[in-house]
Parts: sequence; structure tokens; C-alpha cells
Amino acid sequence: MPRLLSQANFSNITVASLTTTSVSEVALDVFSKTSFRSVKYQIQVTQGSNYHTAEFIIVHNGSLTFNTEFAIVKTGNNLATFDSDISSNNVRLLVTPASTSSTTFKVIRTSINT
Repeated sequence: MPRLLSQANFSNITVASLTTTSVSEVALDVFSKTSFRSVKYQIQVTQGSNYHTAEFIIVHNGSLTFNTEFAIVKTGNNLATFDSDISSNNVRLLVTPASTSSTTFKVIRTSINT
């Protein structure tokens, strides 16, 4: 039987966006490793009339991140690659665009407290 979950166990939904013309890796989203143990992202990438969407989950043990990308849908080639790491006390969602063409990233993050 479904049960109501306490809001105390979850963060509000967080959104972030970024537009870049570089193929360098950049942090699209950052969160405190002491606040959240795991997060799930819905990612949308737009480059002209090409689109790429995926879901990306990160969990960490305080020292390392572990992630998976799934539910990938794209209208052509990959527009970016995704990764994660820990930098200082923060977990970072890292994105690397596949082209120097203007690429826009939009994400929705759902977080679960540590």
C-alpha cells in the first residue's frame, strides 16, 4: 500500500541551466556531500535543432562518486557526456559538450538527504 513520505527526507526539486560554446568539461550542478547521499537528474541538452535527454543518478560514499546514465533519447548524435566527482565538500555533475556550437543544458535534480 502506498504511504506518504515525509518532506524532511527530501530536498525540494532544484533546477539549473548553462549555455556554452566550449568542449571543456564544466560543473553544471553542485551540492554538499554532507547534505545529500544520492541524487537523480533529468537532463535536457539542446544544440540548434538537435536534442538529447537522459536521466543520471549519482550516489557517493564521502570520497568517491558512483553514477549511471539511462533513459537516453536523442534526435541525432550525442551532444554531451556526463560524469560526476567530489571536489572539496561538494559533489559535482560534470558535463562535456561534444561540439563548440552553442549548447544549452537544463537539469532538474531530486535529492535524498544523507
